[in-house]
Amino acid sequence: MRVVACASAIVAVSAVETAANPIRKVVSMLQAMQKKIEEDGERQDKLFAKFQCYCETNAAKLSDSVEEAKAKIEQLTTEIQASTAERTQTVADLAAAKENRASAQKAVEDATAQRSKEAKEFEEYSTDAKTNLAALEKAIPAIENGMGSALLQTNGIVSALEAVMNKASMLSYTDKNTVESFLQAGDSSAYAPQSGEIVGILKQMQDTMAADLKQATDKENESIADFNELVAAQNKAIQAATDSIEEKTEQSGQLAVAIVQLKNDKSDTEQQLEADTGYSLQLEKDCKDKVRDYAETQKTRAEEVLAIADTIKILNDDDALELFKKAVPSLLQIQSTASELMQEALQGLRVVSKRRGSVHLDLISLALQGKKMSFDKVIEMIDGMVDALKKEQVDDDSKKAYCAKEFDETED
Repeated sequence: MRVVACASAIVAVSAVETAANPIRKVVSMLQAMQKKIEEDGERQDKLFAKFQCYCETNAAKLSDSVEEAKAKIEQLTTEIQASTAERTQTVADLAAAKENRASAQKAVEDATAQRSKEAKEFEEYSTDAKTNLAALEKAIPAIENGMGSALLQTNGIVSALEAVMNKASMLSYTDKNTVESFLQAGDSSAYAPQSGEIVGILKQMQDTMAADLKQATDKENESIADFNELVAAQNKAIQAATDSIEEKTEQSGQLAVAIVQLKNDKSDTEQQLEADTGYSLQLEKDCKDKVRDYAETQKTRAEEVLAIADTIKILNDDDALELFKKAVPSLLQIQSTASELMQEALQGLRVVSKRRGSVHLDLISLALQGKKMSFDKVIEMIDGMVDALKKEQVDDDSKKAYCAKEFDETED
């Protein structure tokens, strides 16, 4: 029966390993789990707070960036329109400046051509007038001194006077005829009484021609002055137009470059606005999803903590402890540790094995000494041996009863 006792000890060891301080152990495990959940919750709360801060900060930055981009695009649009209008005006001013310069140059060319023509005409008139006056200056004194036409012809004065008379439009027909008759007369004495009249006519011609020449000379001088003034003014206009052309050309180029830069800047800003807007919408969606998911996480965590707390409360209740005591009284009364019970069982098996020399007992001993075979297998082996021993005990009892009966019959 020692084997039976050993088997009982092994079963007790298994029970002790799985059920030592069961309620307290379960409560401790639940409390540890509750604490772990709460600590994890605190860490998650901190991380979620950082995430919310990230959402709020970046949402604000993106909102500011979007508003700044919109304002910048509006400003750039205004600047592009203004620069385009300014360049259009500059191009128009440039064309006008070129036209003004061309007009001034044409004016100088026309004035120069006209001046050349007038100067040539004046030169011809002046030369002819001076020749006529020279002829008159010679003829008048000669006639005054009583020189006849024959003598005048000898000195070449008559031919000069005839040329003057052909151009003397200021004389009346009578005066012109009187002078020509004098010049054609061969005997000067015949015309001596008329010499005073001829001198008067010639002097009148001389005064008129001299006055005409002076007037023409004054007019020529005025024309020269006007021409010089005109050319100076037009040259000044040409220079101003040239300066304006250079300025407007440079300004037009600068505006063209500025417009291109403004358009590029606007395009870049529009792309940035599109990117920021898209990222802002995605951030808003992600943050809302995270808030919703974390609300579910908090709800689940709260339910877990509540369930654990309720379980701990139930297990710590006195009724639960009494119920467990009634269910496993034998396990609560075991004083030996699992190691002591195992050693006791092993020692018992060794004693029985020496007496009986059973191979099955040796296998059970090896199983108890080993670390890989479970108690379920050992218990199964012991249960088999216990059944065999019970059968042997029944056989022994039957034989003992039979022997006792035989002894009794023999004695009778």
